[in-house]
Amino acid sequence: MAEISLVDVTLRDGNQSIWGATGVTTRMVEGVTPALDRVGYRALELVSSTLMATAVRYHREDPWQRLRAARDRTPNTKLGFLTTGKRFITFHRTPDAVFELAFSLLVRNGVTRLWVIDPMHDMEGAKRTAAMAKRVGFDEVVGGICYTTSPVHTDGHFASKVAELDNCDDIDSVYLKDPSGLLTPDRVRSLVPLLQQSLSTVQLEEIHSHSTTGLSPITVLDAADLGVHTIHCALPPLANGGSHPEAQRLVANLRARGHTVNVDLEAMAEASAYLQRQGKLKNLPVATVNEYDEAYYRHTIPGGVQSTTRRQLTEIRRPDLFDAVIEESVQVREDLGWPIVMTPFAQYIVAQATLNVISGDRYSQISDEVVDLLRGDFGPLPGPVNPDLLDRALSTKRGQQSHADANDVTVEDLRRRFGHTLSDEELLLRAVMPAAQVDAMAAAATSPANTLRSLLGSIGAGSGVTHIDVSSGDTRLSLTREPGKASSR
Repeated sequence: MAEISLVDVTLRDGNQSIWGATGVTTRMVEGVTPALDRVGYRALELVSSTLMATAVRYHREDPWQRLRAARDRTPNTKLGFLTTGKRFITFHRTPDAVFELAFSLLVRNGVTRLWVIDPMHDMEGAKRTAAMAKRVGFDEVVGGICYTTSPVHTDGHFASKVAELDNCDDIDSVYLKDPSGLLTPDRVRSLVPLLQQSLSTVQLEEIHSHSTTGLSPITVLDAADLGVHTIHCALPPLANGGSHPEAQRLVANLRARGHTVNVDLEAMAEASAYLQRQGKLKNLPVATVNEYDEAYYRHTIPGGVQSTTRRQLTEIRRPDLFDAVIEESVQVREDLGWPIVMTPFAQYIVAQATLNVISGDRYSQISDEVVDLLRGDFGPLPGPVNPDLLDRALSTKRGQQSHADANDVTVEDLRRRFGHTLSDEELLLRAVMPAAQVDAMAAAATSPANTLRSLLGSIGAGSGVTHIDVSSGDTRLSLTREPGKASSR
């Protein structure tokens, strides 16, 4: 048997899968990361561009501050970022210069591990993304093979695609990503050895499989037996359900099979208890173990996208449409040529299915994102496309526009547009998000509560400041830090 490492996905994928990507706040990150750092994880999957956007949009929080908060509290654990290499926050192709700025800022703010997974299996594009990441300072880049089921996604297809990553000096290892939780123990036993045989210079080291069908807690054990020695998992209340296997139970099961897992279970329990308290205070859902559902293999919509879709339908006061939208997504995916149902294509499929259901006339309206997909902005689709849908899409105003050259936009262009005095971090957010949302975040940063929070932080542990006096009119606030603690009067 082998020594198994764990990657914690609670704050990124757990949050997206169970809490609709909006549950985790900077305060939660500050509160839970010290315990997570003591567990002994191989890495923490901390963030994606989606979570950076929700920090701004829903919490008016600076996502860079959140990254720094995690960095400062996890000196022993690598922090990781997940990307497709095609988009950053926006749902359209992101220019190369903007991506390189984003990667540079992630490294600057403490993120040093990258997972790059191209849903269209554009491996040349993935290798270019890996090279960019290494160029700006990422320590480790993990290339992904993305699993799904369809008439075109055979074992041979996956083996040929993973082999394309084998000759890339910028990719340190490979992982098998199962965003919809479709892997079964039988498929793992046939697929993993084939993938391993297709690699000679890098190894298949990790597996990432959602618990949507209830099978992943068993599937990942079989993967470990086959030589995949790093497993992604999560902590309650953000484990199981549409998320990932529960870490504590996974450790027990791995040890029962004879594997070694060197982690601190007490630190896991402490982190889990903190998140459970926070979830209860905020009335956030608690994930439970899913029963096996054969029908899920029809639509394959990931748990995080389902959670987000429920929230968005509720926001437009049409939660009753959820089942119809999910069913319509089956036809949409087939018509689009069987793209893998993961971000951003899962969102494209569900959004188009929603338009079809609401209008009652399939493809009478076609989203810009689907037009971009059909005209090849994200690479060739894996299977045949419905010709009527393609004709409709390419006849739209969007479909007739020329393809934008991703290399045309430069950082200097962004400076001329948004100003030369902005920080790099704010510049990037303004380049990819609505101005009103970034304005609201900036305004919240100067609120009285945040000002007081900054003052308290300035005399916290590790600071050389021991005393602060603040006065306004006849009001005076005095803060004093005594040896080993901070106090106020």
